[in-house]
Amino acid sequence: MSRYILRYGGSQPAPVEHVQSIRATPGLQVIDQSPKMLLVDADESALRERLKGMTGWSIHPEQSYPLPDTRKKID
Repeated sequence: MSRYILRYGGSQPAPVEHVQSIRATPGLQVIDQSPKMLLVDADESALRERLKGMTGWSIHPEQSYPLPDTRKKID
């Protein structure tokens, strides 16, 4: 399983019934939630299948970036 960001693109917060349906996906774990986004750990195919009938949602793999080393160095 991998982490995905689910984003609701409507002007209002995500519909409660959509969020409840997404949370009911087998094997899905919600890591974080805001009114328009969910960060989940789940199987991509199961997520895509769940979102098929729900308009306004997009799915994006979570990305991380390494922090630069900002320590001062003596030459």
